[in-house]
Amino acid sequence: MNRWIALLLSVIGGAACALVLLMVGTAAAMGILWLFVFGDNPWPRWVEPSLNFIAVLAGLLLWAIAARAIWYQLKRV
Repeated sequence: MNRWIALLLSVIGGAACALVLLMVGTAAAMGILWLFVFGDNPWPRWVEPSLNFIAVLAGLLLWAIAARAIWYQLKRV
């Protein structure tokens, strides 16, 4: 397989995998915070900006990890 095509497939596949994992993880984090931490009371102002910042960092990290895993699988072939 051409190296550039493998790179493109790993970047696109990693982005798709990271998106799915990030959506599930964000929903789980919000659910846990709602059920066990803040409940139905008004949430503090710092929660939403903090979760937005953490979600971006987690998404980039998941993208890099997934793309690297796909790259290593394609490099073997």
